[in-house]
Amino acid sequence: MLKTFINWFKKFSPFLGLSALFFLLILLTVFLFNYYNANSLAWAQRVNPYYLLVRWDSVHYLEIALNGFSGPSVLFPLYPFLITLFSVFFPAIFSGFLISFLSLAAALYYLNLLLKETGLEKIYDRTAILLLSFPAALFFSLIYTESLFLLLVIAFFYYLQKRHWLTAVLIGFLAVLTRNIGIFLWPVYLVSLLTVSYDANLRGIGKNLIALIRKKEFWLSLIIPAGLFFYCLYCFLQFGDWFTFIRGQQGWAQWRTFMWPWKTFINFFKVIFLDSIGETGLYNFMRIVIIEGGAFLLLFATTIYWLKKKHWPYAVFCLLNTLLFSFMYPMLSVNRYVVVIFPIFIFLASATKKYNWLFYSTLFIFTIFFILNVYQFSIGSWVG
Repeated sequence: MLKTFINWFKKFSPFLGLSALFFLLILLTVFLFNYYNANSLAWAQRVNPYYLLVRWDSVHYLEIALNGFSGPSVLFPLYPFLITLFSVFFPAIFSGFLISFLSLAAALYYLNLLLKETGLEKIYDRTAILLLSFPAALFFSLIYTESLFLLLVIAFFYYLQKRHWLTAVLIGFLAVLTRNIGIFLWPVYLVSLLTVSYDANLRGIGKNLIALIRKKEFWLSLIIPAGLFFYCLYCFLQFGDWFTFIRGQQGWAQWRTFMWPWKTFINFFKVIFLDSIGETGLYNFMRIVIIEGGAFLLLFATTIYWLKKKHWPYAVFCLLNTLLFSFMYPMLSVNRYVVVIFPIFIFLASATKKYNWLFYSTLFIFTIFFILNVYQFSIGSWVG
């Protein structure tokens, strides 16, 4: 047993080191940017001792971890619950960072396993580099759910690839309790199961669906949406509203509107071509048009790529997220949501495999906006 653990740890330790290097790089960069910006330092001193790294959602996750849900919230319970567990041994803030650190290391580890399982191990380095240099990768190092959710999603796809159905649905259950888009793993599971079990002799999708329903693996899939059901039940018992987290979204983000996709794109192009940069603000223009709009276009291109490749699990996951974001205006925080949709980075690594200039150009663009995000964060600005 001990020897097995030691051998496993030897395999896992490089990913711990990579996660640690990433965390230290973010920490050092944030402190340097803050130190050389007198205004941000003055702003920071008026907040609290943890001003540099604990803000926005981080504060809410810590409040939930320490005091429970005090009212309707858009945040889901698994991450603050883990902080509560870790807080038995460590301070709450340290626990939050520790969970993100370990989750990122484990996510990189499972990404390596998944690429080996699918015969793409040669592009692991490029995939990991692009993932960690993406503008919103900053959130992997904060008290946010990005690292944990990335781990759960990649592990889900890995066990799906291995046909370990029960393990996959249990991980999907946890993903639903971490982020709202975790529910998209349910149709991904069903599509994957249908792809594996499809029998041409049955002559038709209808008969194959009937055969699918008779399989025990189909009924196992209900464990995934059960996570959302239990959270809704908790909301009903606690607040008298099954969908209090949706009501919380309405109060949380009054600046965001759900509208038909064509209206979303009309408004988006209005910002580009009709509104002046002076009216929008240079930074807001860059964020809406380049960072958020670019993230959406990248997700859309990835969806087309996996549809053409007929890799249905990746295609369905990307397609559902594309549809979700196309209903939202303005497209704020899309880059933060996109960073956990890892098939994007496999697509980019695959597409640039034979073209080093394209890979380094993509990496350069990512790095520029990554540094911009870290800078804005370090001076107290909102970055997603």
